[in-house]
Amino acid sequence: MKEQNKPLELDEALAIFDSWASLRGLSEETIRGYKIDSRQFAKYISQTVTTPIYINDISDQHIEEFMHFLVGEKKCSPATVNRKLNTLKMFFRCMKRKKLILEDPVEETERMKVVEKEMNYLTHQELRKILNSIDHPTLYYFALTMAYTGIRVSECKKLKLEDIDFQEHSLKVINGKGGKHRTIPLHLTLSDELVSYLQYHRPTTNSPYFFALKRSGTVSTQYLNQILRNASQKAGIRKHITSHTLRHSFASYLAKQNTNIVIIQKLLGHTSLKTTSIYLHVQQDELKEAVGQIKY
Repeated sequence: MKEQNKPLELDEALAIFDSWASLRGLSEETIRGYKIDSRQFAKYISQTVTTPIYINDISDQHIEEFMHFLVGEKKCSPATVNRKLNTLKMFFRCMKRKKLILEDPVEETERMKVVEKEMNYLTHQELRKILNSIDHPTLYYFALTMAYTGIRVSECKKLKLEDIDFQEHSLKVINGKGGKHRTIPLHLTLSDELVSYLQYHRPTTNSPYFFALKRSGTVSTQYLNQILRNASQKAGIRKHITSHTLRHSFASYLAKQNTNIVIIQKLLGHTSLKTTSIYLHVQQDELKEAVGQIKY
Protein backbone atom coordinates (compact mmCIF):
# COMPACT_ATOMS: atom_id res chain seq x y z
CA MET A 1 0.00 0.00 0.00
CA LYS A 2 1.18 3.50 -0.86
CA GLU A 3 2.02 5.77 2.00
CA GLN A 4 -0.58 8.51 2.43
CA ASN A 5 2.06 11.27 2.19
CA LYS A 6 3.52 9.88 -1.02
CA PRO A 7 1.74 11.28 -4.11
CA LEU A 8 -0.01 8.61 -6.15
CA GLU A 9 -0.28 9.30 -9.86
CA LEU A 10 -3.54 8.58 -11.67
CA ASP A 11 -1.98 5.89 -13.90
CA GLU A 12 -0.79 4.00 -10.81
CA ALA A 13 -4.22 4.33 -9.25
CA LEU A 14 -5.87 2.91 -12.36
CA ALA A 15 -3.64 -0.17 -12.22
CA ILE A 16 -4.62 -0.67 -8.56
CA PHE A 17 -8.28 -0.31 -9.50
CA ASP A 18 -7.95 -2.89 -12.29
CA SER A 19 -6.48 -5.40 -9.85
CA TRP A 20 -9.15 -4.66 -7.25
CA ALA A 21 -12.00 -5.04 -9.75
CA SER A 22 -10.63 -8.33 -11.09
CA LEU A 23 -10.83 -9.85 -7.58
CA ARG A 24 -14.49 -8.96 -7.05
CA GLY A 25 -15.91 -11.75 -9.21
CA LEU A 26 -17.33 -9.33 -11.76
CA SER A 27 -18.13 -10.39 -15.31
CA GLU A 28 -15.59 -9.80 -18.07
CA GLU A 29 -18.01 -7.33 -19.66
CA THR A 30 -18.27 -5.26 -16.45
CA ILE A 31 -14.49 -5.18 -15.97
CA ARG A 32 -14.02 -4.19 -19.60
CA GLY A 33 -16.53 -1.36 -19.13
CA TYR A 34 -14.70 -0.15 -16.01
CA LYS A 35 -11.43 -0.01 -17.94
CA ILE A 36 -12.91 1.87 -20.88
CA ASP A 37 -14.69 4.46 -18.72
CA SER A 38 -11.83 5.03 -16.28
CA ARG A 39 -9.31 5.44 -19.13
CA GLN A 40 -11.58 7.92 -20.86
CA PHE A 41 -11.67 9.97 -17.66
CA ALA A 42 -7.88 9.76 -17.30
CA LYS A 43 -7.40 10.84 -20.92
CA TYR A 44 -9.73 13.78 -20.44
CA ILE A 45 -7.94 14.91 -17.27
CA SER A 46 -4.52 14.55 -18.90
CA GLN A 47 -5.60 16.87 -21.71
CA THR A 48 -6.55 19.62 -19.27
CA VAL A 49 -3.23 19.85 -17.41
CA THR A 50 0.47 19.79 -18.29
CA THR A 51 1.76 18.46 -14.99
CA PRO A 52 1.57 14.94 -13.50
CA ILE A 53 -1.92 14.06 -12.24
CA TYR A 54 -2.05 12.97 -8.61
CA ILE A 55 -5.11 11.15 -7.36
CA ASN A 56 -5.54 13.41 -4.32
CA ASP A 57 -5.67 16.50 -6.55
CA ILE A 58 -8.80 15.36 -8.39
CA SER A 59 -11.83 17.32 -7.15
CA ASP A 60 -15.58 17.31 -7.67
CA GLN A 61 -15.02 20.14 -10.17
CA HIS A 62 -13.00 17.78 -12.37
CA ILE A 63 -15.87 15.28 -12.23
CA GLU A 64 -18.46 17.88 -13.20
CA GLU A 65 -16.27 19.18 -16.05
CA PHE A 66 -15.90 15.60 -17.30
CA MET A 67 -19.69 15.19 -17.28
CA HIS A 68 -20.08 18.42 -19.25
CA PHE A 69 -17.50 17.11 -21.73
CA LEU A 70 -19.44 13.86 -22.17
CA VAL A 71 -22.71 15.68 -22.79
CA GLY A 72 -21.38 18.61 -24.82
CA GLU A 73 -18.61 17.13 -26.96
CA LYS A 74 -19.27 13.41 -26.93
CA LYS A 75 -23.07 13.85 -27.11
CA CYS A 76 -23.56 11.07 -24.55
CA SER A 77 -27.05 10.34 -23.29
CA PRO A 78 -27.84 10.85 -19.58
CA ALA A 79 -27.91 7.06 -19.14
CA THR A 80 -24.40 6.76 -20.61
CA VAL A 81 -23.08 9.61 -18.45
CA ASN A 82 -24.56 7.94 -15.37
CA ARG A 83 -22.91 4.64 -16.28
CA LYS A 84 -19.52 6.32 -16.55
CA LEU A 85 -20.19 8.15 -13.29
CA ASN A 86 -20.88 4.78 -11.65
CA THR A 87 -17.47 3.60 -12.80
CA LEU A 88 -15.83 6.64 -11.22
CA LYS A 89 -17.79 6.03 -8.02
CA MET A 90 -16.36 2.51 -7.87
CA PHE A 91 -12.87 3.80 -8.69
CA PHE A 92 -12.78 6.40 -5.93
CA ARG A 93 -14.51 4.05 -3.49
CA CYS A 94 -11.65 1.64 -4.10
CA MET A 95 -9.11 4.42 -3.53
CA LYS A 96 -10.74 5.46 -0.27
CA ARG A 97 -11.03 1.91 1.05
CA LYS A 98 -7.33 1.45 0.41
CA LYS A 99 -6.70 4.76 2.20
CA LEU A 100 -5.08 6.22 -0.91
CA ILE A 101 -7.27 9.35 -0.84
CA LEU A 102 -8.72 11.44 1.96
CA GLU A 103 -11.83 12.71 0.16
CA ASP A 104 -14.01 11.08 -2.48
CA PRO A 105 -14.69 13.69 -5.22
CA VAL A 106 -17.65 11.70 -6.61
CA GLU A 107 -19.41 11.12 -3.29
CA GLU A 108 -21.72 14.15 -3.56
CA THR A 109 -22.03 14.19 -7.36
CA GLU A 110 -25.63 13.78 -8.49
CA ARG A 111 -26.59 11.50 -11.35
CA MET A 112 -28.25 12.99 -14.41
CA LYS A 113 -32.00 12.65 -14.69
CA VAL A 114 -32.99 10.00 -17.21
CA VAL A 115 -36.36 10.23 -18.94
CA GLU A 116 -37.63 6.67 -18.90
CA LYS A 117 -38.92 5.46 -22.24
CA GLU A 118 -41.28 2.55 -22.60
CA MET A 119 -39.44 -0.17 -24.46
CA ASN A 120 -40.71 -1.98 -27.50
CA TYR A 121 -42.03 -5.47 -27.04
CA LEU A 122 -43.48 -8.00 -29.45
CA THR A 123 -46.83 -9.71 -29.41
CA HIS A 124 -46.93 -13.48 -29.95
CA GLN A 125 -47.88 -12.99 -33.58
CA GLU A 126 -45.14 -10.43 -34.22
CA LEU A 127 -42.51 -12.58 -32.52
CA ARG A 128 -43.45 -15.64 -34.55
CA LYS A 129 -43.40 -13.64 -37.79
CA ILE A 130 -39.92 -12.34 -37.03
CA LEU A 131 -38.55 -15.73 -36.00
CA ASN A 132 -39.97 -17.30 -39.14
CA SER A 133 -38.22 -14.62 -41.18
CA ILE A 134 -34.74 -15.48 -39.85
CA ASP A 135 -33.00 -17.58 -42.49
CA HIS A 136 -29.78 -18.26 -40.60
CA PRO A 137 -30.28 -21.47 -38.54
CA THR A 138 -27.91 -20.62 -35.66
CA LEU A 139 -29.30 -17.10 -35.31
CA TYR A 140 -32.85 -18.45 -35.42
CA TYR A 141 -32.21 -20.80 -32.47
CA PHE A 142 -30.25 -18.07 -30.65
CA ALA A 143 -33.21 -15.66 -30.92
CA LEU A 144 -35.66 -18.42 -30.02
CA THR A 145 -33.69 -19.16 -26.83
CA MET A 146 -33.72 -15.51 -25.79
CA ALA A 147 -37.47 -15.31 -26.44
CA TYR A 148 -38.23 -18.42 -24.36
CA THR A 149 -35.86 -17.71 -21.45
CA GLY A 150 -35.45 -13.92 -21.26
CA ILE A 151 -31.68 -14.21 -20.80
CA ARG A 152 -29.46 -11.33 -21.85
CA VAL A 153 -27.73 -11.46 -25.23
CA SER A 154 -24.35 -11.51 -23.44
CA GLU A 155 -25.51 -14.50 -21.40
CA CYS A 156 -26.81 -16.34 -24.45
CA LYS A 157 -23.51 -15.76 -26.26
CA LYS A 158 -21.57 -17.31 -23.36
CA LEU A 159 -23.75 -20.42 -23.04
CA LYS A 160 -21.61 -23.52 -23.30
CA LEU A 161 -22.65 -26.98 -24.37
CA GLU A 162 -22.64 -28.24 -20.79
CA ASP A 163 -24.83 -25.36 -19.57
CA ILE A 164 -28.02 -26.89 -20.99
CA ASP A 165 -29.35 -30.00 -19.28
CA PHE A 166 -31.88 -31.70 -21.52
CA GLN A 167 -32.72 -34.36 -18.95
CA GLU A 168 -33.59 -31.79 -16.28
CA HIS A 169 -34.88 -29.32 -18.88
CA SER A 170 -32.84 -26.48 -17.46
CA LEU A 171 -30.42 -23.81 -18.63
CA LYS A 172 -27.61 -22.49 -16.45
CA VAL A 173 -26.41 -18.90 -16.71
CA ILE A 174 -22.83 -18.82 -15.45
CA ASN A 175 -21.32 -15.47 -14.46
CA GLY A 176 -24.25 -13.39 -15.61
CA LYS A 177 -24.45 -9.67 -14.92
CA GLY A 178 -22.72 -8.95 -11.62
CA GLY A 179 -20.96 -12.32 -11.80
CA LYS A 180 -24.07 -14.14 -10.57
CA HIS A 181 -25.29 -17.62 -11.54
CA ARG A 182 -28.89 -18.72 -12.02
CA THR A 183 -30.78 -21.69 -13.40
CA ILE A 184 -33.78 -21.21 -15.70
CA PRO A 185 -36.36 -23.92 -16.48
CA LEU A 186 -36.35 -24.90 -20.15
CA HIS A 187 -39.71 -24.86 -21.91
CA LEU A 188 -40.34 -28.28 -23.49
CA THR A 189 -40.87 -26.70 -26.91
CA LEU A 190 -37.53 -24.91 -26.67
CA SER A 191 -35.86 -28.07 -25.40
CA ASP A 192 -37.03 -30.01 -28.48
CA GLU A 193 -35.94 -27.19 -30.77
CA LEU A 194 -32.45 -27.05 -29.27
CA VAL A 195 -32.04 -30.82 -29.65
CA SER A 196 -32.85 -30.36 -33.33
CA TYR A 197 -30.29 -27.52 -33.52
CA LEU A 198 -27.54 -29.73 -32.10
CA GLN A 199 -28.41 -32.68 -34.33
CA TYR A 200 -28.93 -30.92 -37.64
CA HIS A 201 -27.86 -27.28 -37.62
CA ARG A 202 -24.90 -26.59 -35.35
CA PRO A 203 -21.80 -26.27 -37.56
CA THR A 204 -18.82 -28.54 -37.08
CA THR A 205 -16.54 -26.51 -34.83
CA ASN A 206 -14.25 -26.85 -31.81
CA SER A 207 -15.98 -23.88 -30.16
CA PRO A 208 -17.15 -24.59 -26.57
CA TYR A 209 -20.11 -22.27 -27.04
CA PHE A 210 -23.58 -23.69 -27.58
CA PHE A 211 -24.36 -21.16 -30.31
CA ALA A 212 -21.37 -21.10 -32.62
CA LEU A 213 -20.71 -19.81 -36.11
CA LYS A 214 -18.23 -21.83 -38.13
CA ARG A 215 -15.88 -18.93 -38.81
CA SER A 216 -15.83 -17.14 -35.44
CA GLY A 217 -16.94 -19.87 -33.03
CA THR A 218 -19.34 -17.41 -31.37
CA VAL A 219 -22.19 -15.00 -32.20
CA SER A 220 -21.75 -11.25 -32.57
CA THR A 221 -24.37 -9.02 -30.95
CA GLN A 222 -24.10 -6.62 -33.88
CA TYR A 223 -24.68 -9.44 -36.36
CA LEU A 224 -27.70 -10.71 -34.40
CA ASN A 225 -29.22 -7.22 -34.29
CA GLN A 226 -28.73 -6.86 -38.03
CA ILE A 227 -30.42 -10.22 -38.62
CA LEU A 228 -33.33 -9.16 -36.40
CA ARG A 229 -33.70 -5.84 -38.25
CA ASN A 230 -33.74 -7.64 -41.58
CA ALA A 231 -36.23 -10.20 -40.30
CA SER A 232 -38.56 -7.53 -38.87
CA GLN A 233 -38.55 -5.68 -42.20
CA LYS A 234 -39.23 -8.91 -44.07
CA ALA A 235 -42.08 -9.67 -41.65
CA GLY A 236 -43.53 -6.18 -42.05
CA ILE A 237 -42.96 -5.25 -38.40
CA ARG A 238 -42.15 -1.55 -38.13
CA LYS A 239 -41.03 -1.51 -34.51
CA HIS A 240 -37.38 -0.87 -33.65
CA ILE A 241 -36.17 -4.38 -32.85
CA THR A 242 -32.92 -5.39 -31.14
CA SER A 243 -31.85 -8.46 -29.22
CA HIS A 244 -33.02 -6.76 -26.02
CA THR A 245 -36.55 -6.64 -27.45
CA LEU A 246 -36.67 -10.43 -27.14
CA ARG A 247 -35.82 -10.26 -23.43
CA HIS A 248 -38.31 -7.46 -22.92
CA SER A 249 -41.05 -9.40 -24.74
CA PHE A 250 -40.44 -12.40 -22.49
CA ALA A 251 -40.85 -10.29 -19.35
CA SER A 252 -43.85 -8.44 -20.77
CA TYR A 253 -45.65 -11.68 -21.58
CA LEU A 254 -45.14 -12.99 -18.05
CA ALA A 255 -46.37 -9.70 -16.59
CA LYS A 256 -49.54 -9.80 -18.72
CA GLN A 257 -50.17 -13.29 -17.34
CA ASN A 258 -50.07 -11.76 -13.83
CA THR A 259 -46.88 -13.63 -12.96
CA ASN A 260 -45.53 -12.61 -9.57
CA ILE A 261 -42.95 -9.86 -10.12
CA VAL A 262 -40.48 -11.65 -7.82
CA ILE A 263 -40.56 -14.67 -10.15
CA ILE A 264 -39.92 -12.41 -13.16
CA GLN A 265 -37.06 -10.80 -11.22
CA LYS A 266 -35.45 -14.21 -10.55
CA LEU A 267 -35.80 -15.33 -14.16
CA LEU A 268 -34.30 -12.10 -15.51
CA GLY A 269 -31.48 -12.10 -12.97
CA HIS A 270 -32.25 -8.66 -11.54
CA THR A 271 -30.90 -7.62 -8.14
CA SER A 272 -33.63 -5.06 -7.62
CA LEU A 273 -37.39 -5.22 -8.16
CA LYS A 274 -37.18 -1.61 -9.30
CA THR A 275 -35.20 -2.75 -12.33
CA THR A 276 -37.77 -5.44 -13.11
CA SER A 277 -40.63 -2.94 -12.93
CA ILE A 278 -39.46 -1.13 -16.09
CA TYR A 279 -40.40 -4.23 -18.07
CA LEU A 280 -44.03 -4.09 -16.99
CA HIS A 281 -46.58 -2.54 -19.30
CA VAL A 282 -50.06 -1.17 -18.96
CA GLN A 283 -51.52 -1.17 -22.46
CA GLN A 284 -53.54 1.73 -23.86
CA ASP A 285 -56.49 -0.61 -24.48
CA GLU A 286 -56.37 -1.65 -20.85
CA LEU A 287 -56.39 2.00 -19.80
CA LYS A 288 -59.45 2.64 -21.96
CA GLU A 289 -61.16 -0.44 -20.52
CA ALA A 290 -60.43 0.71 -16.98
CA VAL A 291 -61.80 4.21 -17.63
CA GLY A 292 -64.82 2.72 -19.38
CA GLN A 293 -65.77 0.83 -16.26
CA ILE A 294 -66.25 4.01 -14.24
CA LYS A 295 -69.87 4.61 -13.25
CA TYR A 296 -70.96 7.63 -11.19
